[in-house]
Amino acid sequence: MTNEGRQAAERQPAGIPDSSDRICPPAAQLVVGTAGHIDHGKSRLVWTLTGTDPDRLPEEKARGMTIDLGFAHATIDGCDVYFVDVPGHERFIRNMVAGAWGVDLALLVVAADDSVMPQTREHAELLALLGVRRCALVLTKLDLVDDGWADQVESEARELLASVGIAPLACLRTSAEDGRGLDELRRLLAAQAAARRTEAAPPRWFRLPVDRAFAVKGRGTVVTGTVAHGDLRVDAELELWPVGGLRGESRRGGGGLLPMLAAERRVRVRDIQSHSSARASTAGRTRAALNLAGLAVEDACRGHELASPGYVVPTSRFDAWLDAFHPAGDPARSRFPARLHVATCEVLATVRPLAPPAEPTPDPSGTARFAQIRTRWPVVVEWGQRFVLRDENGTRTIGGGAVLRGVAVAWSSRNPPDPAALERLRSGEPHVRVEETIRGAAWTELTAERVAALSGLADAAEAAAHVARLADAGRVVSLPSGQTRHWVHVAQLADAAGAAVARLNRALTENPRFTGVPRAEWPAWMPRACPARLRPALAEWLLTAGHVADADGFILPRGHRAVMSADDQRLFDTLLAEFRAGGAAPPTADDLTCRDARNARRIDELVRLAAARGRLVMIAPGVFLHAECYQAAVADVVAAIRTRGPLTVADIRTLLKSTRKFIVPLCEHLDAAGITKRSGDLRVLGPAGAAHA
Repeated sequence: MTNEGRQAAERQPAGIPDSSDRICPPAAQLVVGTAGHIDHGKSRLVWTLTGTDPDRLPEEKARGMTIDLGFAHATIDGCDVYFVDVPGHERFIRNMVAGAWGVDLALLVVAADDSVMPQTREHAELLALLGVRRCALVLTKLDLVDDGWADQVESEARELLASVGIAPLACLRTSAEDGRGLDELRRLLAAQAAARRTEAAPPRWFRLPVDRAFAVKGRGTVVTGTVAHGDLRVDAELELWPVGGLRGESRRGGGGLLPMLAAERRVRVRDIQSHSSARASTAGRTRAALNLAGLAVEDACRGHELASPGYVVPTSRFDAWLDAFHPAGDPARSRFPARLHVATCEVLATVRPLAPPAEPTPDPSGTARFAQIRTRWPVVVEWGQRFVLRDENGTRTIGGGAVLRGVAVAWSSRNPPDPAALERLRSGEPHVRVEETIRGAAWTELTAERVAALSGLADAAEAAAHVARLADAGRVVSLPSGQTRHWVHVAQLADAAGAAVARLNRALTENPRFTGVPRAEWPAWMPRACPARLRPALAEWLLTAGHVADADGFILPRGHRAVMSADDQRLFDTLLAEFRAGGAAPPTADDLTCRDARNARRIDELVRLAAARGRLVMIAPGVFLHAECYQAAVADVVAAIRTRGPLTVADIRTLLKSTRKFIVPLCEHLDAAGITKRSGDLRVLGPAGAAHA
């Protein structure tokens, strides 16, 4: 690893070197990126500051032009400063964006003898779109111009930065030939590194977009990149994203061939290095080279990402806020093809913007708006992550912005975009974003880790704390799902309740004799969008929350009172009268005198309805007692046992003036209900019978 440990890895044996007990961060750290037009002295500046030539490729040295990303490191006043040198040629913008996305400080390099040029302007615009607000203006080649010319160049460069909303920290006039301004630049870099050290800690879950992957003899696959955030130790397990397709398959997207990985790819961190320095751990924003076990070099490349397990998943659709969007062609079109640059990944995409918001925005051009972006291949994004959009041919920057909803449902007439919800994600406090994340996920299962990544939180513990407060406030509900619990927003539950009750009401309207849904079948009535594993929990919640009621094992809308036709009501009253008259020897449904060939189906439905309403009690399949007769029979049996002692079936048959056809199932029903308890051929009082008044 010439930079970030390649040479050190080749010199040292496998395993953890003696210096691996060094715990990062050992000092203040700063990742610095260059930007600017070709031949304005970016690579020479890095070389002068670090002693390392960032042009590492033979073709770069042969052509005297930076083509790909270059890396270097310097220790300045005890601070670790990592440099990412980017190409300045317009043909290699994709490489520039891949290197500039994660820098803490950008150096916009302008040659004093050349002034602001086309790529100076485009690089400045890209820095603004990537959210880089810490920028220093560095004028190079001061030995070639006088002070008056330098003043004019500085004025033009400052005007350029102001036009993209960047206020430079300083303007430094330098020369690699005579060394002027370099000490001042070093002091600025050290001060910025120290300032970053005192800032709030970044999110603690680990994420590293890969910008290089190569094999080192005797050590295996090594990937390098700028750590987005988080801590990492040797032997830690990471997930490699994105995934999809079959192992060995590939897809061509954006700027090159991106290997398709097998799902659930896990890798182990064998070693960590940072510019030839072996580490046992790394923390915070830094450059790192990771020696990975369990990964072939052909399965990793620029555009892939390493992350703590459980936090991210690939997505092909996300909602976003566009700071600027100015595509070519008809601006009234609903969809625009584009190339999406996010972290180190480049992929073809389709942008679907909303109309600009009615409220005024800081964007003077009026092009700031919400949008949904659909990618040709899966990408990995998190809340707040910046991205850049270029035209389909990759010749012009057309916009950029920030991710709001990392995994989104396609906008449609049935699922229209909700600008208010997107605004809550854009500008809301963390608890507001957490609530909106859960609401937008609908029935998609969310872990605390996923909530943290989708809401821009530090870790799973912080996400769980916010969710707990939302649950206490009644904004989200936890439903059991196997061994875990699933968070659902109350708005989603309200929609599910409305759909379930509406379905019940439709069934009652279509069939007034509908007895309700048997409780065992109730989960099958849940909305199709609800995953099967959650339907039993949702069905139970709808019942306990009072949206529906259990009427003797049948689910009906709460407070439902069916209105029967006059004919049905007369038939209903008649069959109840027959069951009441039968006492403990009731008629069967087939023996009802009110039954004939024309109303047989109606009779069966009315019997089930009477049971659902508690007017009949089913003591066995097809055997019903009138509720009043049943209560009288229970009272008589309990009183007789208390007075006479244990009873036989024959005793109960005589007591109730019935036959074995009905008394045997009645005794078994009383046993099951705990009113009686069988002891050989006798029945004694059960726990419910003992408590019976």
